[in-house]
Amino acid sequence: MSYVDGYQMAVPVANKEKFTTHAAQMDDVFIEFGATRVVECWGDDVPEGEVTDFRRAVKAGPGGNSCSGLG
Repeated sequence: MSYVDGYQMAVPVANKEKFTTHAAQMDDVFIEFGATRVVECWGDDVPEGEVTDFRRAVKAGPGGNSCSGLG
């Protein structure tokens, strides 16, 4: 049976490189535990919603961004 597992987090824009470096290191771990594909995303074009959105879901403050990963 196939499934998708994911996470969502707030990362300050200034820490984008640290996020991508750490995420790349974790790709091997996820694959070791059975992931067939790992994708990290950077929310650079995600509009704010009227009721809720990804930024509010992770309480990203000013200068923060919403990042996600799927495996």
